[in-house]
Amino acid sequence: ISDGICNESAFAFATFGALMATVDVILDVNSASRIGKLSLRLLQILQAEEYTAGIYGAVYFFTQTRVDHFRKSLEPMNHAYNVGLRFGEIHYAIAAARNICILSFHSGEN
Repeated sequence: ISDGICNESAFAFATFGALMATVDVILDVNSASRIGKLSLRLLQILQAEEYTAGIYGAVYFFTQTRVDHFRKSLEPMNHAYNVGLRFGEIHYAIAAARNICILSFHSGEN
């Protein structure tokens, strides 16, 4: 991928994957998971760390919880919280903290 991809593209793919996993009209969880993994890979390639909190929130809360156990999303959500605070993305940090509480409750963690 060399043309037409920017740092925001990774976030766009993550958001699209989250929509695919949650909207009843689309509801294609396997494709959503693949698109979420693509967004994580783009995040790594583009080194767009400032988008980590938003991307992790979309991928690990809305998409991956449909295909993996909730516990597998706890560590990435904690990372999203920390990165959100570090980059001043308070809204994503607060969302990650809320998501950690929800995932912890439903997975039986304290």
